[in-house]
Amino acid sequence: MIQATGLTSTPRRNHRPVIDDLTFEAPPGRVTALAGAPGAGKTSALRLLLQLDRGHGAAFFRGRPLHRIRRPAREIGVLLDDVPGHPGRTARAHLKMLGAAVGVPATRADVVLDVVGLTELADERICNLAAGMERRLGLATALLGDPHTLVLDAPTRGLSAREAVWMHGLLRQFAGQGGAVLVTDRNSESITRLADQVLTLEGGRLVADQPVEEFARTRLRPRVAVLSPLAGRLAAVLEEEARAAEPAAGPPSPPEAEPEVEASVDGAEAEPEAKTQAEAEAGGATEAKAEAEAEAAEAGGAAADGTEGAEGAEEGGAGSAEAAERPIDGRLSVVKEDETRISVYGLPCAAVGEAAYRHGIVVHRLVEETADMGPETARGDTAARDPRVTPPRVLPRLPLPGPAWPLRYELRRATGVRTGWLIAVTALVASLVGSVLLARAGGAGELHRITAWPADVPLPPVAVASGLLGALAFGEEFRYPALAPARDTVPRRLSLLVAKLLVCAVGAVLLSFAVLALDGAALLMLVGGDAVPLPGDWPLLTASVCALAIGSGWAGLMAAAVFRSTALGLATLLAVPILAVPVVQRLMAEPSVRSLVGLPHRLRAEALDRPHSMVDRILALALRLASQPVGQALVLSLAVLLCAYALTGLRGRARQ
Repeated sequence: MIQATGLTSTPRRNHRPVIDDLTFEAPPGRVTALAGAPGAGKTSALRLLLQLDRGHGAAFFRGRPLHRIRRPAREIGVLLDDVPGHPGRTARAHLKMLGAAVGVPATRADVVLDVVGLTELADERICNLAAGMERRLGLATALLGDPHTLVLDAPTRGLSAREAVWMHGLLRQFAGQGGAVLVTDRNSESITRLADQVLTLEGGRLVADQPVEEFARTRLRPRVAVLSPLAGRLAAVLEEEARAAEPAAGPPSPPEAEPEVEASVDGAEAEPEAKTQAEAEAGGATEAKAEAEAEAAEAGGAAADGTEGAEGAEEGGAGSAEAAERPIDGRLSVVKEDETRISVYGLPCAAVGEAAYRHGIVVHRLVEETADMGPETARGDTAARDPRVTPPRVLPRLPLPGPAWPLRYELRRATGVRTGWLIAVTALVASLVGSVLLARAGGAGELHRITAWPADVPLPPVAVASGLLGALAFGEEFRYPALAPARDTVPRRLSLLVAKLLVCAVGAVLLSFAVLALDGAALLMLVGGDAVPLPGDWPLLTASVCALAIGSGWAGLMAAAVFRSTALGLATLLAVPILAVPVVQRLMAEPSVRSLVGLPHRLRAEALDRPHSMVDRILALALRLASQPVGQALVLSLAVLLCAYALTGLRGRARQ
């Protein structure tokens, strides 16, 4: 059950709100559709309902507001816009990653892929999926947590006619099991196939709340359905005649000044023998209508038989006079359903049949409809809407909701694409080559030599790679916001940040050990033992490299979280040694701050009278590393970025 009361978007200055006082209900067991022309506010209404946009009003899901629902993704399935997945990730990996955030088993990914018909494409990358397949994947994402409510924005967009029928059947099955479905669609005829209740929006306001039968009767345009092997040619003929008739139509004339000659349906020159207004009135409206229907039937039959003759030409001339009563105007539109079917809006059935006859186009079916229900679709919809019919369950029931696994989510996010692996391999190769070159050139210290860190370069390759991996951790979240529509507890809590910091730190440590081992082996084999530091220096050297890599990774991660961009996160990391280190060095030169530099030595001197424990050694090593200019700059930058992230997070939560 969805209940929305007084939804109103926050307008821009000197602009009216996009959504204005929208109130509606979407009960369980039924499909509710938001209809309206493009720009009516359908998508904005859904975003406001899900608290993705700022506004006023109240929205309740089973009697609870969204921020009071502990696990929104387990209760509300959302599909907005396109699938926000990384293009390099496979469909199965994408669902497994989101399943960890939702708190469902990894096997759930294969279940929903089977439901939406993507089992054969489970290992296909998202960038290789067609538009219709991406829409299916988006529906699988919405069904991942076994929700009781679906909120879908244009679920059939990009689908073929057959796929749209399949989508309608799946949503009807979901509603048949007691679920509430709220969809948007700009195609009114598609709504009549799917929805039970239709809410019509105009300018962001609700103008009609109708059952689908009433909506089809009062708001659908009448159309002429044509079945012909030459449907494309007939569509081109009608459009060409409409364009030719537009200049001749002109502004309407008063009744007394009405010209004696009217334009025919094909836009050709007016016939001298056309009836005048007095003759048309003498003929009678009833008699003219009957004659038009008879002529249309004869014209359609003659076209179907493929016969032409003088008598047919005379009948075509009489049919054009009737068609003149409904001239082609700017409202004419021809929609091509497939290779053999078209739908004509704005023309009577007689005019379409007469045009097909005059051009020798075979017509197999010509009928005027109020709503495009179709015989087969109508029978299927009747069975789906019959409360006595119990369709099979769309998905098997899940056990009780389990806890979210943000750490598992982050691991799958980081290892699911090739970007991270390529960055690590590039850093190892650059560090290996640079280390050998620096050792052969001489003059570099042990730390710079073992990490390939030239004196004029801000950071070594291992630190830059760790910072880039950290920036990607949050940069991909904002570029491909897979978690944003679901609004689960993981992105709203501190657990996601902790998971990203932990995974980033582990990755930086592993990369540091790989660099030290690879560079040390290369120096021993290619340069000699003098290029490698003594074993007694390894603990401090290893700790220094790991601390530098971890600090760089965290700085890039927090900067990307604050600035919402991977590039800005990496730029902030590179600015730390260039801008922050000179500032820290100047500050440490002040007498009031200079005493902080010798703090580790003073602590060590005070602790000489007692045995050293492992904690004391780790603390002394951490203080020694933090006393270096680069370490001080990283610590200062991390503190500033953490405060900025806390402020932006609190501000975003206050807006919600």
